Amino acid sequence: MRSPPARFAPARAALAATILAAAALAAAGCGPASGGGDVPRWPDRLPPSEAFGARRGLVPARASIHLHSVWSYDACDKAPVDSLGRPDETCLARLRRALCLQRIDVAFLTEHDNRLAEADSLREALLFREGDMGLEAGGRLVAKRQPCPDGGDVLWFAGAENTLMPIALDSLPRGTAEERRRFYDADTAGAADLFRALGAVVLLPHPEELTAARAAGLAPDGIEVYNPHANFTPKHRASQGMSRFGAILDILPFYGRRTRAHPDLLLLPIFHANRKSVTTWDAILARRMTFGFGAIDAHENALPWDLGDGTRGDAYERMLPWVTNVLLVDHPDAVAAGAADRIEDAVRRGRLFVAIEAWGTPVGFDFRLEGPAGIAEMGETVALAPGQTLVVEPPGVSLGGLDPAREPGLPEPSLRVRVYRIEPGGRRTMIEEASGVAGSMPQVRATVPGEGAYRVEVGIVPCHLAPYGAGGLMREVVWIYANPIRVVGPQVGR
Repeated sequence: MRSPPARFAPARAALAATILAAAALAAAGCGPASGGGDVPRWPDRLPPSEAFGARRGLVPARASIHLHSVWSYDACDKAPVDSLGRPDETCLARLRRALCLQRIDVAFLTEHDNRLAEADSLREALLFREGDMGLEAGGRLVAKRQPCPDGGDVLWFAGAENTLMPIALDSLPRGTAEERRRFYDADTAGAADLFRALGAVVLLPHPEELTAARAAGLAPDGIEVYNPHANFTPKHRASQGMSRFGAILDILPFYGRRTRAHPDLLLLPIFHANRKSVTTWDAILARRMTFGFGAIDAHENALPWDLGDGTRGDAYERMLPWVTNVLLVDHPDAVAAGAADRIEDAVRRGRLFVAIEAWGTPVGFDFRLEGPAGIAEMGETVALAPGQTLVVEPPGVSLGGLDPAREPGLPEPSLRVRVYRIEPGGRRTMIEEASGVAGSMPQVRATVPGEGAYRVEVGIVPCHLAPYGAGGLMREVVWIYANPIRVVGPQVGR
């Protein structure tokens, strides 16, 4: 049979792509859009944090944890300062703009030791610029507030990232630059307490690089449970049974303009849950409460080439929405009031959940324990008692303020809620599982069967992204990691 003329090749390719995308959507369980109508304009910013919803007097604040600025040697295309030591103000301005654009309420900077050691004061480490205001506790500077042009504020906290990652430092270590560098780089048993003496909440980044025993021995307050670094780095991909260089192949269509998917979906093809990190988290939870947090680890140093929207692949404004942490703060307006202590308290208690907001903002999600002693929140440890029930309120989804249930051009995503128990001996079991459509899925309840740490994962098939060119990428991905509620025997402490 004679081949069709070459001029019809693009049309054939488009038709084939459409057929394949439709097949993928059907296989993923994505129904059609709720009606006719055009696809809404792509939302290029996150909705205000109020969209998460308040509960029981706890108000949500969106936080970025594990974030690099000009105080990291490898930020800003590994040139954060010029030959005279002057910071790259253009790169810093992009970070400041992105924090406001994406409505990040709280930014926890985490800088590497060799640059941060040059900072002589907390004020210097916090990168004050015109319009910024200091926040004090006990008469000492602890954070700063950056006003945003269109309203709202971003609270900045100083921190460091090496083997351990102390955040919300209330002061910097003393000594020479070399002595400070060695302090930040401490990685032995007891190092966490040295950081806590400076007011820090001590986190463990990149647990995929450590054994579970080594991670537990460092005694962090929190552990990183998702970072796209593990999706992209060849050695970590190989350790998870994936092709070492598969990530490069997966993102090439975005750079070669060979996909209809919006550039902001760049990381969707390579997304994979960091199962080794989660397994390490569970191993520690079997012994002690340790909260989980998510990280985007933005540096603007990995994908400098522009995508189809004219913005570099790893731009702060593109990366920040991918992974956020929703702090539940016991203050009606902690960010506007500059209540740094309340923000720090929410993190320290682990009263937060991780949201992969690349798939959309979870609206109304809640996880709690109800029992005869009242309600226990995420991050709490309670004594085992009869009649305790774990309750999950499955969320609706907002895409930059768009509600797929009310937008005729967007299919509605499906969810899967899993409630896990990590027993004192270390065994993990799933005690409850439920599926449904986002926004209309009923409450999930599970009776507490005994001692253990109980946590929740919510998976999503992001069908609402299909009209933006992601139809061929549809599969279930993790959307939420909720921090655990630990239930212990009456005589066992935290």
